[in-house]
Amino acid sequence: MLYTQFVAVSIAAAISATSAYPIDGQGVRCHSGPGTEYSVVKSYNKGDLVALTCQAVGPSVNGDSLWDLTTDGCYVTDYYVKTGTSGYVTKQCPSGGGGGSGFGADIVNAAEKEKGIPYVWGGGGCNGPSDGGFDCSGLTQYAVCQALKKEIPRTAQTQYDSSLGKRLPRSEAQEGDLLFWAEGGDCTNSVAHVGIFIRDGLMINAAHSGTPVREQAIWTSSGGESICPDVVRFW
Repeated sequence: MLYTQFVAVSIAAAISATSAYPIDGQGVRCHSGPGTEYSVVKSYNKGDLVALTCQAVGPSVNGDSLWDLTTDGCYVTDYYVKTGTSGYVTKQCPSGGGGGSGFGADIVNAAEKEKGIPYVWGGGGCNGPSDGGFDCSGLTQYAVCQALKKEIPRTAQTQYDSSLGKRLPRSEAQEGDLLFWAEGGDCTNSVAHVGIFIRDGLMINAAHSGTPVREQAIWTSSGGESICPDVVRFW
């Protein structure tokens, strides 16, 4: 029995050793997407072990263009991950590099590329920012247009109501789904804001005057607006 337990533990250790890789650098940043243009989620130190979910192609770092999605939900350049090879050691991430649907990841990536663009009420659409910026629904329309080559309605309420998408409970949200907020919680008549779901607790949006397109925590209620119970998925 003891021998059997020892063998089982040894096999488990071997599996763990082959699926986790050491970081070869100090303060190596892990980003929300496959590239340094994405926000920093956390940092790793030399010797930290990371397990990989998938790998994606992104901007080259010292000649290595692979980016590794770790089980922490962020991407680190493969250059600093000692996998023993410059090639793939696990599956390729879906199109757009995200861990969920490739289409959803493409929507997020399209929005991420606009980070820092100012908020402008009524700004933006399928062709990009207008009058120098985006408002909330201008950004979401742009991201979906770019990712899916499909034009969705322009305002937050009409996006929530659109027959082009499907409503799902917020608990089932995936990368690229649209989140909505309504005045007084009246999602039938008074949707006032929309953002793009990245992962649990995090979204990207054009929030209000004075703030640029940015990632931020998903909030449930503020200023008389409450989050709607459903998300809308356009793929």
